[in-house]
Amino acid sequence: MANRQRPPIYFVRHGETDWNVQGLIQGWTDIPLNPKGHTQASAVARALTAVPGFSPDFAFVVSPLQRARQTMGYIAEALSLEPPQIAIEPAVTELGFGEWEGKPFWELKASPIYPAHPEDRYAWRPTNGESYEDGHIRINQWLDTLDRPTVVVAHGAIGRCLIAEIAGLPRRDLVELEMRQGFYCRLHGGKAEWFDATADAA
Repeated sequence: MANRQRPPIYFVRHGETDWNVQGLIQGWTDIPLNPKGHTQASAVARALTAVPGFSPDFAFVVSPLQRARQTMGYIAEALSLEPPQIAIEPAVTELGFGEWEGKPFWELKASPIYPAHPEDRYAWRPTNGESYEDGHIRINQWLDTLDRPTVVVAHGAIGRCLIAEIAGLPRRDLVELEMRQGFYCRLHGGKAEWFDATADAA
């Protein structure tokens, strides 16, 4: 599991959306990038292509949601990838937040139904949505299919599941991981290393 040796993974969270700015819960709601999000995605693409050993022969995997696909589009353009080289993968879709999608995060966090302790949030499942535990299960199933270095463009909550699995983080730490936009994260050898793409591109 967490200690298993896997190929390097370059994780990218999609660029900013208007809902990110407004603090609204996105989940499966298909929100596009805003102008800043496009700028972030372009910077990530330039930064990744400058990584020593980075190659068009890697696997490229993206969530079906448009904010992730738009972000991957910049990487594809930078590497001159053809559409068949990019796998649209439901396993890396964002966690569904059910009835909370479109509502502000502060409202969820203030609700009595939301667990007060981080350890309890891992298994908490919103009505018509998914828990971090659900996401962890599908990420593990997807990880078992990897056979070469992989770039994955996805989302904040499912990204926490991925990073926690590779880095062997406890549940409490998983739910509180900061998920950055305009960065990429290299996951390898049980470590997660974040790189500021905007700084690299400057």
